[in-house]
Amino acid sequence: MGSSTTALFLCLLVMMAAGGARGLFYNWEVKQEMMGSYKEQVVTINGQHRGPTIQAHQGDRVFVRVTNRLSQNVAIHWHNTQQIQSLGSDGTGDVVPRTISPGKTFTYVFIVHQLGKSPYNSYYTMQTVAGLHGLIDVLPPYGVAEPFAQDYNKSIILDDRYYRSYYDWVAEPESLLIPRTDRNAINPEYLHWRVVLGQTYYLNISSVTPHCNLSFQIEGHNLTVVEVDGHYVEPFVNQSLIVYSGKTYSVKIKANQDPSRNYSITTDIVGQNTTATTPLGLAVLSYSPPAGPIRNGVSPQSVQSLGNKACEEHQMMLAILPMLMWLI
Repeated sequence: MGSSTTALFLCLLVMMAAGGARGLFYNWEVKQEMMGSYKEQVVTINGQHRGPTIQAHQGDRVFVRVTNRLSQNVAIHWHNTQQIQSLGSDGTGDVVPRTISPGKTFTYVFIVHQLGKSPYNSYYTMQTVAGLHGLIDVLPPYGVAEPFAQDYNKSIILDDRYYRSYYDWVAEPESLLIPRTDRNAINPEYLHWRVVLGQTYYLNISSVTPHCNLSFQIEGHNLTVVEVDGHYVEPFVNQSLIVYSGKTYSVKIKANQDPSRNYSITTDIVGQNTTATTPLGLAVLSYSPPAGPIRNGVSPQSVQSLGNKACEEHQMMLAILPMLMWLI
């Protein structure tokens, strides 16, 4: 870090200390990597495909130092960040000329105002498709509780996949994902969400698709919307959500259905025509303890073992086959 940059950081720290704000510092390296069983060419942040989550409290000042190891420019846009007196950190490459050239470093500096979880992503569509996106999680000010009671909090970024190089993508996505949040979502794995009967779950849903609007629904469960793009709203109930790219919704879900069965979680392209080939994005909701047979039960294993008996007719055929071959 040069002397001028160091001086800038020291000045900012003094200003923050005087104003009571807190600073959060991130150091990111953006580069290309090959990941997954498809050996897909992706863009990572510090080796993560879907970037790290930025967690801050309302009023905090965030510093994100980004070094570009790609062969093209990078600009990161922060959704629902008001950029008051920080327009140069907005990351809209054609509006604010703050793109990061290959091999260069730039520090985004902004104050977070909007509560809730919102996505960030590359200004360039192909980089977003390739994985340059993540979440900003803005909590209430220090010492202030969340306004809605909940037993569990979960975030999902709806995504679409193109199993080719991000230089060679098609207009129609090859799959839709409701990805896991605890590992890289390169392959179309099913999310298995276990809930406990009677508890209330707070689910944040956002989307970073390049051009598709997606629906989201959980079979048999109502979605009570309580937050839209960082603004708390009068709660309303719906069975399905339409999630536009870059938008975020927070819903409450009551686990109050029959716990003996599983329920599908699906996402689909809104307005998809009959010739489209993109399958549904699928996940599963089940109640704990899980329904169905005990996986390590002895009884099913015994039935299976005792049932493995040779067919008498087949055994007889094997016995006479050599004689038939000799006669021929």
